[in-house]
Amino acid sequence: MAEPAKDLGVAPGGNRIGPRDCQPRSAPAVSGIGTGLTGISLERRDGCVCIRLARGEANALTTSLIRELADAVEEAGQGARGSLLAGGGRFFSNGVDLDWALGESRESIREMFLELGRLILALLEAPAPVVGAIRGHAIGAGLAMFLACDYRYAAAGRVLIGKPEILLGVPNPYYGDRLLRFVAGDFAASDLIYSGRLIHAEKGRSLGLVHETGPKAEIEDMAWEKLLSLCDLAPAAFAESKRMRLGRFCADLREQMPARVARQTELWHSDDAQTRLREAAERLRRRTAG
Repeated sequence: MAEPAKDLGVAPGGNRIGPRDCQPRSAPAVSGIGTGLTGISLERRDGCVCIRLARGEANALTTSLIRELADAVEEAGQGARGSLLAGGGRFFSNGVDLDWALGESRESIREMFLELGRLILALLEAPAPVVGAIRGHAIGAGLAMFLACDYRYAAAGRVLIGKPEILLGVPNPYYGDRLLRFVAGDFAASDLIYSGRLIHAEKGRSLGLVHETGPKAEIEDMAWEKLLSLCDLAPAAFAESKRMRLGRFCADLREQMPARVARQTELWHSDDAQTRLREAAERLRRRTAG
């Protein structure tokens, strides 16, 4: 649900990741996962699974992509020691695909927000560790996915994160708002939500949104090593510790979601929001064409 970050010199993908590179290749997927996928790629290593967004440069989200991600996270949680969530070299994800969303019906948009909520809950409730690794921008719903990971690694430099929904005439979805406040605290989260500003990953680290930053060519290696260290912990103890931390939070999200999504859908289709969203989509088209 965001315009792409302006080109600040972030190189497109293709950086070398190193010996534990989880770029898609012919390695087998975790049993039961990986057939018929169109917007993500999966790879198994060391009993873990790398779930990578792979829908063009921006990894803009549609309902089908969100559903693929949620299904993969839920299935990996049952059959893998842990999961690494990753994206592309320029964008982890730029949020909702505006061009796609503006052509969808009210019911389709409601379904999209419900599926996004399911994805966030799947990440938060995964019993096995989930580590996020971003080499590129994480905007809007892209940041929400990243924040739902147990540990978060981001490339240093001109990698931007933020929640600019308010600039497009719509509020954050309830789960995105609550998650940002849960992770960063009300003071910092309110500033990011009300301003819609984007910040660099290093600033995100100072606010508690990012655990570690590092060179772009190494950040996924760093995240993978962290994932493997978490997988060495007693699985039942880790899962129960996570439930104690997030159980009430997730219960609130699940209880509130139907009514909050209904309101979000209503606001999305307001005249003001539709005007702002269409203007943002047009700016994106001009920027892409240029």
